[in-house]
Amino acid sequence: MTGSHPARSLCRLLFVWLALLGGAGPALAQADLLGAIDEPYPLRAADTSSPRDTLRTFLRDFSEAVEQWRGGKDREQVRRSLARASDTIDFSAVPILGRDSTILIDMALLREVLDRVELPQFEDIPGDDDVAAGDLNRWVIPNTRIEIVKIAEGPQAGEFLFSKETVAELPAYYQLARSIPYKTGALVGIYEEVLASPGKWLPWQFPDQLPAWSTTIVAGQGLWQWIALLLLIGIAAPLFTLIVKAGLRWDQQRRFRSPWLRFGTPAALVMVVVLAGITYNIVENAIGLLELPLNLVGYVTLAIQAIGLSWLVFVLANRLADGIAGIGDRTDGRRHFDAALTRILFRLISLVIVILLAVAAAEAIGFPVAPLVAGLGVGGLAIALAVRPTIENVIGGLTLFADRPVRVGDFCRYGEDIGTVEQIGLRSTRIRTLEQSLVTVPNSEFSQMHLDNFTARRTRLLHTTLQLRYETTPEQMRFLLAKLRELLIAHPMVTPDPARVRFVGYAAFSKNVEVFAYLRCQDQDTFLAIQEDLLIRMEDLVREAGSGFAFPSSTTYLARDAGIDAEHARQAETMVARWRDEDRLPFPEFDPDFRNERQDSLDYPPKGSPHFRPPGATPTSPAAEEEAERGRRHWRLGFGRGRRSAGPAERS
Repeated sequence: MTGSHPARSLCRLLFVWLALLGGAGPALAQADLLGAIDEPYPLRAADTSSPRDTLRTFLRDFSEAVEQWRGGKDREQVRRSLARASDTIDFSAVPILGRDSTILIDMALLREVLDRVELPQFEDIPGDDDVAAGDLNRWVIPNTRIEIVKIAEGPQAGEFLFSKETVAELPAYYQLARSIPYKTGALVGIYEEVLASPGKWLPWQFPDQLPAWSTTIVAGQGLWQWIALLLLIGIAAPLFTLIVKAGLRWDQQRRFRSPWLRFGTPAALVMVVVLAGITYNIVENAIGLLELPLNLVGYVTLAIQAIGLSWLVFVLANRLADGIAGIGDRTDGRRHFDAALTRILFRLISLVIVILLAVAAAEAIGFPVAPLVAGLGVGGLAIALAVRPTIENVIGGLTLFADRPVRVGDFCRYGEDIGTVEQIGLRSTRIRTLEQSLVTVPNSEFSQMHLDNFTARRTRLLHTTLQLRYETTPEQMRFLLAKLRELLIAHPMVTPDPARVRFVGYAAFSKNVEVFAYLRCQDQDTFLAIQEDLLIRMEDLVREAGSGFAFPSSTTYLARDAGIDAEHARQAETMVARWRDEDRLPFPEFDPDFRNERQDSLDYPPKGSPHFRPPGATPTSPAAEEEAERGRRHWRLGFGRGRRSAGPAERS
């Protein structure tokens, strides 16, 4: 595929077969049309003001290029003549892919037909006077289907050109006219000579150095060209495969874990795309394939380049997303970019680029995309309805990234289920459940669910009710309330505010004491450990107060009931009396000095624990304790022995 002007390639290929032509002059019937070959104005444009001028310009400039080549004129001068000849034909319907070779073949076919049919006399062809006198829009060469029409719109509006319908039917016209003898002075065998001629990278004498059988025309090309094409394919196909495998193998090496070093696949794809273009240029400019064979090679080349570029876009998008998402602050280790959001944005960008590549490829092979999209009608509505769920999922995913109710790695409740978010993709969200199964939820549904993000908790709530026996006296209750409040104040894993213990009422069978406090932890393991310690200490305080827990049902005692502990009851009442006498009764709240004195005075974890902390020591942060405990928690919550330590959300 080349982006040069059509006349440029026409000139290159015409150089070969012009030298092979004999000394042929214009036919007698064409004498008036051709006229004298004179070039007083080398930069003149093609004269297409009337059918007569268009036909004469094509015949004269085509022959003029032959004479200039024979006379050894400058290549640019030959190119100008060919360009003027091509400007008399409407090539607007010719695809971009292989356009130059197609134009050359069409011009050769048109000249072949014109050299065989009987052309009218000069004065019988409509000229400028006929155009000015009437509404002339179309003229057909007598006894043929070759027509010259007036262009209605576009950059060549008002000019008379060989119609695009005529161009499309030239191969068929040639097959019909090839049995007609050449007229006197015709350019004999132009079409066959062009087919067997090499491209511009080889000298035009190259076929003369080959055996005679190699120039035989087979399926529209010289036999030597087919042999050269097979050899080129035999070299290119294994080379492309080897390059891609080498790139993949490079990226799979373990020492290249950084996405910035895994450039093997991108480099291989770039090489494949470039080599595919070089291969096509060899086929066109060295071997000299034309028409259908060249178009087939062009289609294969275009497919390889489109697939390679699409693959390259996706690979680069993933590598860039991984690289950018991995950039972190070296001082605190935090990431500057949301990895999942970065990946989904790069995927969207790569998808847009791939769509543009597909549109460009379709346009290159002459497949109009815009009219197809505009003409979909009801089919377009059906497609829109079919892709609606996908669009909803994409919008739902963008909503999740914008609002950020959860992130990758968060442990959350979604609807009635709970699990850890593993991936938020373009279409769906993947969640790992407590049973280690993987659940996929469409983004449109997930974004509409009630989401409870457990990982975002700063503290955990301890809320319980102690149901005491009705035999508990008011003094015992005061003693117990004071001790429970002191416990919450002294415990280093309980936040001081709010932390309350209140006698809340009389139930059917118990006196109820509510304990409400927030614990300094996030994950479930740590919460259960702290809650366990507090509940055991509370039970000890209940016994110390001489009380007990009430039974939730009626009980028939068959033995004598010992009742409450009289000794402890007496001690509790004595202690409350002492508080009252010394003006230290802790109701409704403790004295601030006493609160400050007792704060963080308990040993937690208790003495004997491997994590024993003496009273008054600085509490260890939950994050630090969690890091120290990772090697010992693999057996908890049934996650499996020997499994690596899970993150905070999974342990919850």
